[in-house]
Amino acid sequence: MDKHISNDPNNTINWKESEEDREHAKNELMRDTLQELSIKYLGEDATDFYNNIEDLGKKDSSEIWEDLNDSQFFHVEIIYYSKAMEYLRDNDCSLSESVELATEYGYNLENINSELLASLHASRDRENKFFEFVAPELDKIYNN
Repeated sequence: MDKHISNDPNNTINWKESEEDREHAKNELMRDTLQELSIKYLGEDATDFYNNIEDLGKKDSSEIWEDLNDSQFFHVEIIYYSKAMEYLRDNDCSLSESVELATEYGYNLENINSELLASLHASRDRENKFFEFVAPELDKIYNN
C-alpha cells in the first residue's frame, strides 16, 4: 500500500467518525424511532408536532414529552355524540376513569358531556401509551 494514501486524511479509507457525525446519527435514530412508534402505538406521527426536530437526539423522553405536550400532540378531541359514545363504550364503559379525569381537571357534573369525557380519556390514553411504548425506546437511544 502506498504510504502517502495511508496518511492522507482526505482519503475515505482513513475516515474517522467525528462527534458531530455521532450526534447526527443519534438524532436521526431518535427521529425515526419516535415517528415509527408514535404511528404504531399512538395512531399519529409525533414528529409532525415536534418543533425542533434537529435537537431531538439531545433530549430524553421526559423532555420530548414536554415538547410534544406543549405542541398539543397529546390533546385528542373526539367530536360528535355517536363517536364519543362509541369510544366510551369501547374504552371506559363504566365512565369511572373519564369522570375521575374530568373532576381532576376541575369540571363539575353539569359541565361534562360524552364528547368531553371521551376526549379526556383518549388524551390520557395517548400519554400513557407514550410512556409505556415510546419513551423506553427513546431513552435506550438517548442513554447510549
